[in-house]
Amino acid sequence: MRPTAAPAAPSRGISEHRIGTAAALAAAVIYGAAYPATAVALRSFSPLAVAGLSCTLALLVVLGLVGGGVLPKTSPSSMTRPRLVRLVVLSLLGGLFFIAGVNVAVAISGPTITGFVAPLYAVFATLFAVPLLGEHIRTSTIVAFGLAFIGTALMAGTVSTGVPPGGVLLALVAAAMFGAYIVLARRWGRPYQLDGTIITIANLIGRGPVLLIAAFVLEPGRVMPANPDPAALVALLTLVFGSSTSGNLLLIAALHRVSAGRTSVALLLTPVASAVIAAVVLDDRLTAGGVLGATLILGAMAIASGVLRLRPGLVSRGANRRLDRRSTEVAAGVAPERDANVPPPTSASSPR
Repeated sequence: MRPTAAPAAPSRGISEHRIGTAAALAAAVIYGAAYPATAVALRSFSPLAVAGLSCTLALLVVLGLVGGGVLPKTSPSSMTRPRLVRLVVLSLLGGLFFIAGVNVAVAISGPTITGFVAPLYAVFATLFAVPLLGEHIRTSTIVAFGLAFIGTALMAGTVSTGVPPGGVLLALVAAAMFGAYIVLARRWGRPYQLDGTIITIANLIGRGPVLLIAAFVLEPGRVMPANPDPAALVALLTLVFGSSTSGNLLLIAALHRVSAGRTSVALLLTPVASAVIAAVVLDDRLTAGGVLGATLILGAMAIASGVLRLRPGLVSRGANRRLDRRSTEVAAGVAPERDANVPPPTSASSPR
């Protein structure tokens, strides 16, 4: 009589799946909380100071994790001029310009609206992959971009939503820059040995010390205010240990345990979590037009990430899985060098 197989492996598989799903959901909530936290921090600090202070502290945390072996060390290759130029471009698109634009957008239009518009980088990444990575234009790309445009227009005030359009436009520009960052990081990652750790550090240098210097020059009184709101200080620490560090680590843990498709489904919770937290903490609620625009934006993100497919025959499932996996990994700080020419989550990148 043959011995029966031990049930340990299936049990472990279920456990790993649950852990991965929980990690992805937690990351989405943490990313969503970053927008309301930014709004609270703005009570005492300027937009540039919020980004500069939180990301400078986050940079120290990341360097400590690298030194402690928790995160992989940077590539030992020499920093040649072509490599340095591309690293600087990535750090500007995904770091300094993105975080500055998002923080100013929160100051103008509030965390709820910005929390829905800024994650549209997944749609822009899908669009930019056509000229930059040689991808063919797909029906899903056109539909996603159209839905995103209409949803953003609704939130920007083409209907009576009462939202300042300047902040929405700025969040949209920030999303476009981060979408370009995702695609270029994949295109340049492997040829120039730009791994996830070195890109993350470069981004945090641009988001942190560089913006902090700019904040000291432009608004020195709001970098270190004499009597800051205690809630603003708590919000600042929330950004440091939340979206900038633990959010990314949770997302990496999720990607190691569950498929990218399931991870992207969880990350669609990011703008929803942002809206709920902002409504509870700040009483910042969407109007009827804003809700419709938010719904269209969520649909655009779902289509762009491959979670929602129009018809099986129109979209290659394998391409969508690769696109979602690579864009999520790059935004999370996972090494992009493994497959630099694969077409582009969502990852949810909030003001990390």
